Amino acid sequence: MKVKGAATFVLAALLITWTAGCNEALDPPPTYPAPISQETGAVVVDWMDLIVDRVQAESLSPPEASRIMAYTGVALYESLLGGMPQQQSFGGQLEGLGELPAPKPGVDYDFETVAHAAMQHLLPIYFPSEASRAAIDAFARAQLQAREETGINAQVRERSRAYGVLLAEVIDAWAYADGYTEVHLASYEFSDQPHAWQPTAEGMQALLPGWGKLRPFALSSADACAPPAPPPFETLAHSALYRQALAVWNASRTMTSDQEHIAHFWADGAGTLTPPGHWMRITTQLLRARSERLDHSAETVALVGVALADAFISCWDEKYRSNLLRPVTYINAHIDPTWTTLIASPPFPEYTSGHSNASAAAATVLSAQLGSFPFADRTHESGELGLRFYQNFDDAAQEAAISRLYGGIHYPMAIDNGMPQGQCVAHQVMDRVTTRRPSE
Repeated sequence: MKVKGAATFVLAALLITWTAGCNEALDPPPTYPAPISQETGAVVVDWMDLIVDRVQAESLSPPEASRIMAYTGVALYESLLGGMPQQQSFGGQLEGLGELPAPKPGVDYDFETVAHAAMQHLLPIYFPSEASRAAIDAFARAQLQAREETGINAQVRERSRAYGVLLAEVIDAWAYADGYTEVHLASYEFSDQPHAWQPTAEGMQALLPGWGKLRPFALSSADACAPPAPPPFETLAHSALYRQALAVWNASRTMTSDQEHIAHFWADGAGTLTPPGHWMRITTQLLRARSERLDHSAETVALVGVALADAFISCWDEKYRSNLLRPVTYINAHIDPTWTTLIASPPFPEYTSGHSNASAAAATVLSAQLGSFPFADRTHESGELGLRFYQNFDDAAQEAAISRLYGGIHYPMAIDNGMPQGQCVAHQVMDRVTTRRPSE
């Protein structure tokens, strides 16, 4: 509670400082802000691509990556909001986020400069390495220089930069109060119960066991979309859990080359762009390819980021509650002691599947935002994995989910129940958040 109180004080102080400066001399009759809604979403797409690149460079975990994408997506949206007259703020709609400071009336802004300044200030907090800071600063400087070269006067540029920094500080204060510090440091003791998850590699430590306690973004609670409980632990051949494990074992014995390719295409393991990064990359690929408008691009990136973050909170809440052992542990003990997985089992409990959760959440939002159409996923285009083609977002999500069965790391039930869990998260996000102003 002390942390939240401190964050509230910081937010109040920032707002007071900003509003106190509203009496500055007015510019000549404003020529800015011209609505930027009709422009392409390059400013949003380019920044989010850089964010995904830094997620990979810093080897962040999937939950951490999803949190960053949510906060930065909201920050991008809010920094451009003043130039998008048909859109409305996330303020007052997401957990813990109050009213955000508005641009000062009667003066000019360049909202792309606002966005670049906000990202330049905010991103080093999430990506503190020297290499990341240098990459962020270099990109921001280049973008700000490009805005200057369009002829925007110095006073407007400086005012816009100051407003961007203010918004970044408000978003940072909001994030500071979400419980991340406590969650990140949470400890974990392995259980000796027969159903319980056990390390599947020497020295393995539980990844973020407290993540389900993180403040959600749009969910009313972490368990708002909780799936059915997994079946009880049993080893008899007719038992539900045995049949689940046997399905994993059988799948590995009949694996096709395409199924093996699918397992690797969606693996997104340690040191990669992560599953949420993969879905954000799909998002930016399509926004760029379709030349989506700036307002729609900013809205889509923010909603996808929030849905991904809440999907991981929901999933991790269930993972460490049910605390179910991985298929390899069960199969080695009760079916085949020599069996191994195609993809290494990750360092957290099995149920439900994070890939299924996140993929279903992202696909549901993208379907609502962009519609249903065939597309190519170009995430691995430059590497050995190449492209894969899908009829629509749900088709891609289903393949991402089943990839974990092919990889040998999830029971079918973790996939079958994980996808509705992610869909539930997405619907709760979209039901709670209204980004369009009511028609007058």
